Amino acid sequence: MTSASVSPAELDRHVAARPSWRCRACAAAWPCPPAKLRLRQEYAHDRPALAVYLCLLMHDAIADALRVRAGDVDPADYFTRFIGWTRRR
Repeated sequence: MTSASVSPAELDRHVAARPSWRCRACAAAWPCPPAKLRLRQEYAHDRPALAVYLCLLMHDAIADALRVRAGDVDPADYFTRFIGWTRRR
């Protein structure tokens, strides 16, 4: 997915619904691919800030998951989902 194929308004629709942390627009696990694209654009010049921001959201997502389904949370999965994709390749 490229920024040329998706409008900024479309990208703005891809936000997390709590406590499920699914995308409100496409129902994928958040951050979904369009949300990742938008976050990469927003934080293009400050990747460490992106990782810190997503770390805070990961903490909230884990807390929500523990409230909803106690004991069924794998921190490594949350790290991959929220932070792992931010690393430079």
